Amino acid sequence: MNSETIIALVVLVAALAHIALYRWVKFKIHEGVILQFLRDAGEAGAPDHHHVDAIAAHTAIGAPRVDFVCRKSTRIESDPQVENSWRAN
Repeated sequence: MNSETIIALVVLVAALAHIALYRWVKFKIHEGVILQFLRDAGEAGAPDHHHVDAIAAHTAIGAPRVDFVCRKSTRIESDPQVENSWRAN
């Protein structure tokens, strides 16, 4: 391999690692914001579950992103009685 190929591979691997790390950090931040909302709402006497749209409205995170984060998170569980509702695990 010549040096240009090696440099290109290093740059490619570094860029992919950066993208993966960025996505993971963004996911963890959104997960934390959603969890904090769910916990705060529970302490304030609200129901322990909330619909995706309510979470999105209170956290300023888009509803599709809230749905994605809630589905992927191991710390947030769905409410089996109400569709698209989530609660802290």
